[in-house]
Amino acid sequence: MNVRAGRFPLFDSLRAIAAISVLLFHAAFFEFVKSPNALRPYTAHLDVGVSVFFLVSGFLLYRPFVRAKLFEAEPPHVPAYAWRRFLRIVPGYWVALTVVALWLGLDEVFTRKELVTYYGFLKIYHSNTSLGGIGQAWTLCVEVTFYDFLPVWAFLMRKAGGGVRRELVALGLLWLASLGYKIWALDQPAQPLFSGPYLQPLPNFLDQFALGMALAVLSVELERVERLPRAVEWLRRHDWVPWVFAAVAFWAVSTQIGFTGKPFENSTHAMFLGRHELYSLVALGMIVPAIVADPGRGVAGRILSTRLLAYLGLVSYGIYLYQLAVVRQLGDWISFPGPAPVRFVLHALLALAGAALIAAISYYVVERPALRLKRLVSPPVPVERGEATAEPISASSATPASTANTTSAGWRKRGTP
Repeated sequence: MNVRAGRFPLFDSLRAIAAISVLLFHAAFFEFVKSPNALRPYTAHLDVGVSVFFLVSGFLLYRPFVRAKLFEAEPPHVPAYAWRRFLRIVPGYWVALTVVALWLGLDEVFTRKELVTYYGFLKIYHSNTSLGGIGQAWTLCVEVTFYDFLPVWAFLMRKAGGGVRRELVALGLLWLASLGYKIWALDQPAQPLFSGPYLQPLPNFLDQFALGMALAVLSVELERVERLPRAVEWLRRHDWVPWVFAAVAFWAVSTQIGFTGKPFENSTHAMFLGRHELYSLVALGMIVPAIVADPGRGVAGRILSTRLLAYLGLVSYGIYLYQLAVVRQLGDWISFPGPAPVRFVLHALLALAGAALIAAISYYVVERPALRLKRLVSPPVPVERGEATAEPISASSATPASTANTTSAGWRKRGTP
């Protein structure tokens, strides 16, 4: 078993794809807001990248906890876990919020009334602030709540004992609880789609985190088997199949449940729930190859090992934080020529270039220096080198040359061809 296998190097490129999809969603909104066309039903659902982020977090963050339980090892040190989560998210966000608020003149961010709301990740609990500040950062508020929830869940599951079956049953119940919350929330006073305070907080998305956590449980279980199941071996050889599954689910959510892509269009409860669950299926199909594929081999393994995607994944947090501001600014500065699809492509490409440049500055000036402080709160027992991590792997270690012999799934390879 490769000692670095648990780092799952292909997830960096998956982060890049998710961040780019959200950027494309915003660019399409600005270009297609008054222009119905054949692309709009699809581009209106490119915010599915948010669901990909949630499944990735559920997988990478829960895996060390469940692995420690199933292997009867010392669990992750919670203070060190919390400190790393703080360093990974908060400094970059605080700087980006300040920069974007000054850049776009968002004076409400600095008012005495809302300062704590925006800087304290509380904006999703108020309908008048849920999309304020850095609009897309409502997802960070959800993530921060999940960071708090996860150690409590892991502690309770460790106390409950049991093996893989009990873990999966508990996560299934968590999924059902999240579904029940959504059904309740949809009957509350009318709010815009995905607006606070009901449809943005964590219970709404706990089912997607639970899917990622379930994949973490299954991946740990695969470490304990002498020979990989035939289905997993088949997926490794045909790593593109889950992406086809994701594409079919994306087509369904875009064309089969009633959404037209019109901005701020109303939806029935069935449409809302169908959209949410189909997003979960898209995200599931997207991340499975990042778990089972061999880096540098196969269709998905080769695509996810490309240097460009790996680098964009390295700076993807900054792309996510700054992309909407860049899209808006370009929309104010430039009147793109041609029909709406052409304008969309030009707008998106220029926005990606601008957001990636700002993201690189953010990574090297803010994020990476902050992450160097993680040693200030260290676990009493050194972390196993092969442990899954939610921090991006350096661009050099995520390239095909260095990952070709790395098994991204992190399981034992005894008895496998």
